[in-house]
Amino acid sequence: MRKIMFLVTFSFIVAVTFLSCSKDKSDKDDPSNIPGMGEAGGELEVEGPSSYPIQPSIIGDITGVEVNPLPTDNAVGSGGGWVILDLEIENTTDEPADFYLLGGSVIECRKVGYQHAICINRIDVSVEAESSKNIKLLVYCINRGRSGSSPDISYIIKGVSSSDRMMRLVEALEDKKIDIRDYLPDNKNEFIEISKKIQDIVWAITNGSGLSDDDWTLINSLPDIEEE
Repeated sequence: MRKIMFLVTFSFIVAVTFLSCSKDKSDKDDPSNIPGMGEAGGELEVEGPSSYPIQPSIIGDITGVEVNPLPTDNAVGSGGGWVILDLEIENTTDEPADFYLLGGSVIECRKVGYQHAICINRIDVSVEAESSKNIKLLVYCINRGRSGSSPDISYIIKGVSSSDRMMRLVEALEDKKIDIRDYLPDNKNEFIEISKKIQDIVWAITNGSGLSDDDWTLINSLPDIEEE
């Protein structure tokens, strides 16, 4: 009898502990409650260190860029309404090289009161042998209400976000035509309109109550990347 009671008690404790841990993890991914995003406290959380090829090849600091007017020379990525980053990527090999930054990579601003950001789509950059290339990386703000980027602010790429909610959005946009390079030189205004809509969707996760059916309808309606 004692053995049976012990087993029941032990099972109850395990179940309560599991449910408690699951609830804590779920709560940390609720809209407006993701660490480091919106007005939630804490640090930006990532799956692991940023070990993908673009990171060790960056020369110097990553700094901000004034967002108005939106730059077009060397511009890559999606967003840019509030945060644009200035990066110099170096290829020290004797062959052309391709560097990439994964979609879902979060970028931490190193000055209090300014916006952290997320690179919502994968960025691929080709650099010629034994040379460097400057890029203006367009990204999305994840702290609505804070100040945007500027040249006197530096940033650090932390890694890919551990937020399941945010990564579902990244995956939904994976095959969508949202990179500025797909819209230049003739369709810049169309890109700006699409970026504004996506920024509102990002804020619905970081500062709002989550994505609505209308948000998902909008995401699905975005143009697809054309097959080559």
